[in-house]
Amino acid sequence: MLLDISVTLQAAPSSANTTYDAEGYSVVLWTASQTTEHANKQPLSGEIVFKEYGIYDSGITNLFFLKASTVAQEGGRIVDSVGTYDIYRVEKYGNHCEAIVKPVTG
Repeated sequence: MLLDISVTLQAAPSSANTTYDAEGYSVVLWTASQTTEHANKQPLSGEIVFKEYGIYDSGITNLFFLKASTVAQEGGRIVDSVGTYDIYRVEKYGNHCEAIVKPVTG
């Protein structure tokens, strides 16, 4: 498995990491529990996501391959040089892990 990029994994924040802005909207702080790992990023189409994983969500556009020992978890985030992605699902296999992600917008 080619792990050709460096990514930062961010654990899902607890409710203690939530604050509120001036209008009263919640703002989640993503600063704790970061781990840097090597990964391989692959594009995904809606058809492949549905066929391979049974997921119907057009917002899912990428898949990250990671080492089996990764700390990636659902509800967390992956940050690479291009953007930030919410981890939708993590599939663990014998020698690797696949993180199915949605780009963070806004």
